[in-house]
Amino acid sequence: MIRKRIIAGVAIGFLAGGLFVYTTLEKSEARETYTAYVKETYNEQPDIELSRDWKMGGYIGEVRLTKEPFAGTYILETYGDGCIHDNVLETYWEREAERTIHERLVSQGILKEEETVRAEVPIGVSDDAQANVSPTPTSIYETNPKTYLDVSIMFHEDWNNTDEQKQRILDVMREVESDVYWIHFSFDGKPGGNDDYTERYMMFTREASDIDPSFLDVRTIEDLNGYDRLYGFDETTFMTEYHFDGTPIEDETTQ
Repeated sequence: MIRKRIIAGVAIGFLAGGLFVYTTLEKSEARETYTAYVKETYNEQPDIELSRDWKMGGYIGEVRLTKEPFAGTYILETYGDGCIHDNVLETYWEREAERTIHERLVSQGILKEEETVRAEVPIGVSDDAQANVSPTPTSIYETNPKTYLDVSIMFHEDWNNTDEQKQRILDVMREVESDVYWIHFSFDGKPGGNDDYTERYMMFTREASDIDPSFLDVRTIEDLNGYDRLYGFDETTFMTEYHFDGTPIEDETTQ
């Protein structure tokens, strides 16, 4: 009995040791592969932090680039076909879009300096350009922004259902409509107060859907008044639908 226990213990020890060696080698290979990729693609040799990729398998790499215009921290991931993907160009394009759209809206007097523009470019858009990122990356505006660019605008004000507020939304639409396919407006709080737990927002898309109308078809304040859906996240109800005047839209099924 004792002998069997000893043999079992030795077997478990060998198995654990083997897994440790395999994991160490796998991690080392991942680091070397990512290092070579970054050197070839971005001409840098930074340290790479690895973490287990539980979704795709293998390891995700985190890398900090130091050379402009790509200075920043990014993610490296190996897909099932062995190809390495990163979010460098997507992040660069998002920064470019955020900066230029913000500057454009502020210069036109539509946006306040402290108000925020956020842009999103889906992962994978830069796949065809990754081999030619130096010396100057391709601008997002030189790809296909009507397909790829999603913009969010944060207004630093409560929604009080005024024509001035509605006109500002229309002004933003007209200024950026040639560059984006989806606009998402957010407001700080609810009418008459600034509630940290409430983010009320509205969305318009280039093409009308069952939920969100086309911002290309919304040309006047009267058009905006026909779109009465504002969504709110709050501490208790999680999501509430509001009219423009801030009153909740009652659930017809409960009436």
